[in-house]
Amino acid sequence: MNKFILGEKLKEEINGRRIQAALFHSFNFDPDFFENYLLPLFLPDIPFGDNKIQNTILWKKYQNELPPVTVYCDFHAKAQKGIHLDYTVRTVDIKKVNGVKPCFHPKHTAILLDDDTFLLFIGSNNLTEAGWCSNLEGVNFFKLKSGEYFPKEFKNQIRNFNQEIPSQNNNEHSPADDLIDEFFAKRGYTDEVDFKLLNSKDFREENNMSYFGSFLSNLCLEGNDGIPFKKIEIVSPYYSSGISMFETLIQTTNCSDISCSIPFENSDFVALEQTLFDNANELGINWKAIKGMNETKGHRFNHSKIYQFLGEKKVFILVGSINFTNMAWKGIRQGGNYESAILYTLPAEEFESILIDYPTDNLSFSGAKPEENLIDGREDAFDLSFVIDWGSKELEIINNFPDRQKGDIIIENLPNIRINESRKVHLKEEQLSYFSNTPLIKVKPNGKNTFFYYYPIHKNINAKPLPSNINLNDTELLQLWLDLESAIDKESTLRIIDRFIDRIMDESGDINAGELDKTSSTLNLMATHLSGLIHLNKKLFVKGGLLREQPTKKKMIEYYLFGDNVDTLIGYRKLISKMRKEERLNNGFYWLLLNIIDKTFYQKYSTFELFEDKNQELTTLMHQELRRQIKTIAKEIENDRTSASHLKWAEQMLLEDAE
Repeated sequence: MNKFILGEKLKEEINGRRIQAALFHSFNFDPDFFENYLLPLFLPDIPFGDNKIQNTILWKKYQNELPPVTVYCDFHAKAQKGIHLDYTVRTVDIKKVNGVKPCFHPKHTAILLDDDTFLLFIGSNNLTEAGWCSNLEGVNFFKLKSGEYFPKEFKNQIRNFNQEIPSQNNNEHSPADDLIDEFFAKRGYTDEVDFKLLNSKDFREENNMSYFGSFLSNLCLEGNDGIPFKKIEIVSPYYSSGISMFETLIQTTNCSDISCSIPFENSDFVALEQTLFDNANELGINWKAIKGMNETKGHRFNHSKIYQFLGEKKVFILVGSINFTNMAWKGIRQGGNYESAILYTLPAEEFESILIDYPTDNLSFSGAKPEENLIDGREDAFDLSFVIDWGSKELEIINNFPDRQKGDIIIENLPNIRINESRKVHLKEEQLSYFSNTPLIKVKPNGKNTFFYYYPIHKNINAKPLPSNINLNDTELLQLWLDLESAIDKESTLRIIDRFIDRIMDESGDINAGELDKTSSTLNLMATHLSGLIHLNKKLFVKGGLLREQPTKKKMIEYYLFGDNVDTLIGYRKLISKMRKEERLNNGFYWLLLNIIDKTFYQKYSTFELFEDKNQELTTLMHQELRRQIKTIAKEIENDRTSASHLKWAEQMLLEDAE
């Protein structure tokens, strides 16, 4: 068995190559960790770091470069934080069986690279910081490629597993699902292998025997010729509360040397009832520690699930998500968890013990912890979905069973929104701000003492607002636009953003609130703003270029017109609005800048001949919003010394210049 740090291993295997698609299966899911630690590995030339403000700005600018990414996780085990980027999260809610709530519990990471290499990690690690950075995890790694390493049976097992997951909650396949399924349709088969995928959807009771019992029986009879195993080792962070699984293990295998890992909660603190510990010991179970656990500084939680069965000629090794619990081994058809693991069949000579003796006299017992820290009061979730359209500023509620699914969306310090029927709700500015900071839908179902949390689907996500106090000052923004004229890569933009981050951070790495709020310009000339807008316009709307460059060109134009970031037109409008309120920009010049933005960008985009597939809906919304602002400012100006005819003349001159 090899040791590696998961993130470093993934980065090493990607090795700078472009990613076509990525698919993840997990019990727990933490979007903060995923967006700040894992997804940055997909764009290695962007300088993401530990600073979340910097990452937020960079993601707003470059998230269009993300490949299709889909995450499947347990509905009740996801973090209550919400997702901020353009990828798909589908939560799986397995319905109760006889009052017991199963879990969606597999842990797969699947990455399809641009050269059709397929990276696959299957194990015990969740999509959390603990799962990738601090826990001890058991993980299998495979690198498949048609014609090079493509065993047919194993490939089909993985493909079937992937195809079955979306059906758990009647989901269609996502773009990432489809791209990875296309990869599995290849037929460059190579030699078969000595391992297979264990899928709990296939677990079945046989002859009134639990799947765990029948699995052990078949392993003994077929794998070890009916001879008792010489040695069994089990590593698990969780154990069922009763003694029955230990009894089944002993009676079915007839093994006299069985060892189980002590589920340490901390040094010499054991997450187990002492009665169960002692009873298992009396049955003949040896409680041991995992080799190498004391080689690291501080306590490291073991989250791996590993089973080793040593026979006369073969050793069988199981590594995956399956804890030593009834729910893990029960099978989906019998009301158990959704699980997966890899079962290896190897020569007995390759057996390596992973447990060592450990003194048990000084152990303290804190009592059994629920498997994966589950909350016992979990309810079957409502079948709801939500779409936030950041362009039209609407929340779409999709209620598939309105007769029996009634309740409210709870928004802190704001009125609730009813979910009793499918409909679209126009969001007010304070609601937009709330969902921008916390893109999570909290639903209180009628008559239930619980909450359900949903990740909304993002539409027109580039228009999702940044936190209002994150802004470049106009010196930085206009310099960035000037640099665009000569920029041939991302470096100039990244330099400006780096300087901005340096300006707003103090020496200890904390935010300097005074710097963050600054909007004043050191270039106090109208000409500078006009020059910046002209340079941006030239960069975006220059005609010509190769046909293959048009999709990239379109993405760039739509980023600057519809994206809400520190260097886009929406960001610029926020900046000059703030400058006006602080009386650093007069009404007349503010009115002029808004007209320039409307006529020379949005109206020009709607008639731009380079490509036909334009976002006319967003263009119309932006144009209407600008016209409302312009009319409001015009009324204020007209109350001064400027007449409506003056403004109309100025507008006509601008229109002619734009044409």
